[in-house]
Amino acid sequence: MIDGIEIIDGHMHIFTSKFTERVKARVKEKGPEYEKAFSTWQEGFRRKYNTGFSEENEDPLEKIAADWCAELDRCEVDKALFIGLYPEEDELTDFIAAGKGRFTGFCTVDPLDPRAPELLRKRVKEEGYAGLKLYPPTQCFLPSDRAVYPLYEEAEALSIPIMFHLGITLSYDTDLRYADPLELHPVLRDFPEVNIIVPHFGSGYFRELLFLAYHVNNLYVDTSGTNVWVKYLPYQLELSEVFVRALDIFGPERIIFGTDSRMLAQGYREGVLQDQLRILRESGLKSEELSLIMAGNISRLTGI
Repeated sequence: MIDGIEIIDGHMHIFTSKFTERVKARVKEKGPEYEKAFSTWQEGFRRKYNTGFSEENEDPLEKIAADWCAELDRCEVDKALFIGLYPEEDELTDFIAAGKGRFTGFCTVDPLDPRAPELLRKRVKEEGYAGLKLYPPTQCFLPSDRAVYPLYEEAEALSIPIMFHLGITLSYDTDLRYADPLELHPVLRDFPEVNIIVPHFGSGYFRELLFLAYHVNNLYVDTSGTNVWVKYLPYQLELSEVFVRALDIFGPERIIFGTDSRMLAQGYREGVLQDQLRILRESGLKSEELSLIMAGNISRLTGI
């Protein structure tokens, strides 16, 4: 809690040695040519952004959970939502349990797998997940594909939100042909009771999110990450301006705070938290409106 405002980070990940092993195994499965291309791209990314993608954290999950709790304490963050990246990410289930009520999670599934609705129900009912994360640009599917509708129907029956990562992303497997948020329009229209979250203000597709908001009321945005996508637009746009426009169109009731913190070696992204708090306070929000963004909205959607 910061100055009497509860803080729930609505977008975090854990990277462990198992996660790294899973990425390496998937790359190797695709053959030596793919592996070589991936290695070349990864090295170029590291040089360009001075960062890697994972960490060799081999500590027990209980220690990783305790270390993340200590990081949250240091930065005065009350609770956190951790998001899965692979359907078989069972360690996330154990990690959330080790958080002893401090963490909640969104699981993921292969949306085109006929067993996806069944796996989602198991994750929610038996393992306590509070929502579903889908990644069209890397899972290479169109959200409007009717083949995915049984999964949306299951989410509706479970009364859980769905997060769709759209726009640009760090993954080598990204195919930007699947990145346009406008693909969500039929889903938002056909499932008005399902709350849908698009993180990172749409990662470069902010205009499209605003267009969607004109038509529907069940669309949310999260603020997570450094939002470096603003640098890749053909015009100048400051993050403070993004917040002003989002507040005008979505209102404080449909904006969710997050940092996209992910690596213990790098620590919690306290700078993201402080920058976004400053922008929101300078926008002239009332304290109750600020509280909605920093904790209340994600709490209402997930029960955390």
